[in-house]
Amino acid sequence: MINLVVLSLYDFKYKAVPDYLLLFAFFSSFFITKFDIFEALQSAFIISGAFVILNFLVTFYIQNIKSRFLKDESLKTQTALGEGDIPLIASFGVILGVYNTFIAIFLSAIVAMFYAIYLKNRKNEIEIPFIPFLVFGFLLEYFFNLSNIFKDFY
Repeated sequence: MINLVVLSLYDFKYKAVPDYLLLFAFFSSFFITKFDIFEALQSAFIISGAFVILNFLVTFYIQNIKSRFLKDESLKTQTALGEGDIPLIASFGVILGVYNTFIAIFLSAIVAMFYAIYLKNRKNEIEIPFIPFLVFGFLLEYFFNLSNIFKDFY
């Protein structure tokens, strides 16, 4: 858990995180998981694969379609997720499993969206560090198991 706080603070300050902290988070997640190693690895691969594809599609949209439509060349260098987000999401997949990780990411995105709106109105910034929000969503799901509330809706 301390590593998650360090990752969050590092991402807030530099908007990037060192690979060794991400590797430590990934490998230490196998000691926390309630799943067997093969199920944990399967969850990590499903989650990270899904977000690699999603990142590619959204980045392609931003860099090619949106930049041409808005005629804004600065969008050609933007990405949807940073390189550090996907290994951390895989770590969460190891600990929480596929469904609960998607819930944690959903919660993270909602909180990050409000923060991004605040920054856009206040400082006119576009880039936000996403790891602190991922950690927040993970902690909410890990300690409070909010996925049970979402299961009751359907």
